[in-house]
Amino acid sequence: MVETSLESELTYQRERARQIDEIVRTPKQIVERYRQHRWWRLFPKEFIFKSLGELQGKSVLDFACGEGRMATQMALLGARVTGIDISPELIELAKRRAELDCVDRRVDFRAENILESSPAQEAFDFIVCTDALHHVDLSHVVPILCRCLKAGGKLIAKEPVSLSKSFQTLRDRLPIKKVASPGDRQLTIEHLEGIQRIFSKCEVTHFNLLGRFSRFFKNANRIDHGHPVTKAVLIGLLGLDWIIARMCPALRRFYGEVVVVAHKAAEFEFRHPS
Repeated sequence: MVETSLESELTYQRERARQIDEIVRTPKQIVERYRQHRWWRLFPKEFIFKSLGELQGKSVLDFACGEGRMATQMALLGARVTGIDISPELIELAKRRAELDCVDRRVDFRAENILESSPAQEAFDFIVCTDALHHVDLSHVVPILCRCLKAGGKLIAKEPVSLSKSFQTLRDRLPIKKVASPGDRQLTIEHLEGIQRIFSKCEVTHFNLLGRFSRFFKNANRIDHGHPVTKAVLIGLLGLDWIIARMCPALRRFYGEVVVVAHKAAEFEFRHPS
């Protein structure tokens, strides 16, 4: 963990697990959303599924899988998934979710610390990290993840970023409540460059400039279950984000999230970042 003890992180995640009211079966429309990924240019999670492509028969590591939402969705689309997380409480919730989704034979959830018990080398076609890498020491964890990938495999990570120090200073002064674990921090340009040095090819796609305003829409996380006005507004904001990022690359440093798609070479020779 970064700038915090493991025990502090475990305590935070234990409380987070306690606050999750109920684990329910994944609705069919959610599975179809990520199968079709219609709005992949706008929503980071749909972008991840677009980057994964056909999952049938693929082996995937979901690093820091939490309560297993992403892992079970990938399994429902045909993947064989290993989900690891340091929190035993979250792993128990993930196992319950896999049972409800009838994919418990396709998903192996483990409460593990990757620094103490890393997966086998070249075991996975894909590794997925959603809001996970900014919790850990990248210099130790990313090389382990790279070694776990098969040659030609991909690491796909969605992470919060702070690419402009002046903009971050301004945001920190705003009276907006931030919910974060003890070791939370945003990735910087230096962090992204460190990841890029390990892999043969690395693509970074930026999200969430105007999309930050979604926090003021109380139904922003419910658009799969109606709320058409909120959905229309969000699609408009995120659509503008996509256009701005491509027409004005200089403004990308003000975006709040990235999805990193890192490719491991077909003939790989490990290079530790200097």
